[in-house]
Amino acid sequence: MSEHFKLHQLPTIKGEVLDIYLENGWYRYGNKIFTIQSFTEHEQTYEVFWLRYHASKIQYSLSTQKLIKKNKQFQFVVKRYELTEEMEALHYKYYNGVDFQTSETIFELLQDDGNNVYETYVIEIRDKDKLISVGLFDIGSNSIAGIKNYFDPAYKKYSLGKYTMLIKHQFCVQNNISWYYPGYFAPGYKRFDYKLFLDKQATEVYIPTHKIWIPFQQFSQQIGL
Repeated sequence: MSEHFKLHQLPTIKGEVLDIYLENGWYRYGNKIFTIQSFTEHEQTYEVFWLRYHASKIQYSLSTQKLIKKNKQFQFVVKRYELTEEMEALHYKYYNGVDFQTSETIFELLQDDGNNVYETYVIEIRDKDKLISVGLFDIGSNSIAGIKNYFDPAYKKYSLGKYTMLIKHQFCVQNNISWYYPGYFAPGYKRFDYKLFLDKQATEVYIPTHKIWIPFQQFSQQIGL
């Protein structure tokens, strides 16, 4: 773990408290909240940059519209998070089908089954009665933080992780929420690049040395992306 890793534990991290932490480059870690500036994998160090979308400015590309149309056959609901055996069973399938490290269970990931610390919501996507994808996100007063998306590996061709991000964005629009924080990305570390797919023109990047957010296009020019 990075030497820049910091961790805070509070009784509750909801409403404006979550908004403030997210705005300052912090994010959920179990039932706590953390920030980090870099990480090392396979002896290579990557610098971390936190992202956020200005929800009202997002415009869907043609490929994004095609993705929405492709998944119209499925049904989804958005509701307050409550852990179920069905959700854990789906995560077990997902956990055994990916080639990267992740929490073994949702209970382990969130460590807040009663929504005592965070105000968490869940997206359930179904193919008829079958649960095929889940998205988890926390709600502040004027922001959401996308915590995790996972899906049945048999439905990989439907890009359900990205589709779930679109549903989270639509939730923001429908509830007049300004900011959608998808987490961090690291230039050169392609596994996190999907977090930019909604609309780079509506994306901002946090610069911790100056404690400011700047447009992604300005950031990419500065670092030569």
